[in-house]
Amino acid sequence: MSPPHDDVVKVRRAPPWWLVAALLPTLVVLAVCIRDATAWIGRPFPGFLFSDSRIVFSIGRAAWRVPSSRPLEWAQVTAVNGTTIASASSIQATAAATGIGGAVTYTLRRGTEVFRVAIPVREFTSADFAEVFAPMLAAGAWTIAVAAAAAALRPDLAAVRALFAMCLSLALVLITGPDEYGPYRFTWLFFLALAVMPPAVLHLAAAFLWHPARWGRRIIAALYVVFALLGAVLVSHREDPSVFLPLLYIVYCALANAILLYAGSLVSALVSGQRFRPQVLLALGAIVGSGATTIAVLVTYPLRTEPVSAPWFIVPLGLWPLLHAIAFVRLERRAHERALAAADRGAAPGVVS
Repeated sequence: MSPPHDDVVKVRRAPPWWLVAALLPTLVVLAVCIRDATAWIGRPFPGFLFSDSRIVFSIGRAAWRVPSSRPLEWAQVTAVNGTTIASASSIQATAAATGIGGAVTYTLRRGTEVFRVAIPVREFTSADFAEVFAPMLAAGAWTIAVAAAAAALRPDLAAVRALFAMCLSLALVLITGPDEYGPYRFTWLFFLALAVMPPAVLHLAAAFLWHPARWGRRIIAALYVVFALLGAVLVSHREDPSVFLPLLYIVYCALANAILLYAGSLVSALVSGQRFRPQVLLALGAIVGSGATTIAVLVTYPLRTEPVSAPWFIVPLGLWPLLHAIAFVRLERRAHERALAAADRGAAPGVVS
């Protein structure tokens, strides 16, 4: 007779050390990023967002677009009002000195193309904050909170630990997202967290569906190392668009393919009945609900020449930690009960209808 499931599932101890060690610095980063992001409100800004390497990103609002100007996305600002610059702070300083409503002429380079545009300085309003920065901060805080709650409840489950690793990398990308446009305190953390997201998705798939042997776990660990190194290369080469943009596209494509592989594995598990069906359906729902629009944006993001509004593809990401946490924590008990019942009836071990 198998032991009662309560002996297995009741693990109500203090949060594990690794959870506390990950949460404390994350909360500090979140607090700093919230303070810096809210400081934007009411200040003049150039009317577009750019990295510390002066590359214009495609995150923004359609209202910022000047109809008479050409697309700026993924071009690098090289001069302001005819004066060559070498730092992003020079762009912001010129906008502040010019004042809201005044025009600034920017010289930009995209590949071999060099062009100039005159753009009026805008005020960064509370509506701008609500549409661009607030969704990143809110989704990041929600993601880490849900994943931490699941890890505190069931730190013994490999799938929950993998979910926390995945959600930690996602949360750090979202939390430090506003900082990518100034004051650039956590640029290195943003790119490192972004780079390790593909192996984190594979880690989640392996822990939930594949249950790899020791060699499989070593491969996942090696992938973490490889992509972390790729993130370090992104940080070190962010001043050179010809190197930075292809590497960024590699990371985005790897992430999209990792999510698609995870989704395919879930469908296979659903058809074969190798996993508890409600768990698989919830995980699939998390991908469909939060991943469809995100994958579309990620794959095309470095190629976009129009601003991407943050809420419509960032807010749905909150479904990922929530549905997975329900699947792994709430439904794990039911799955275990069914497995025990099947074992008692003499069913094949490990196969649950």
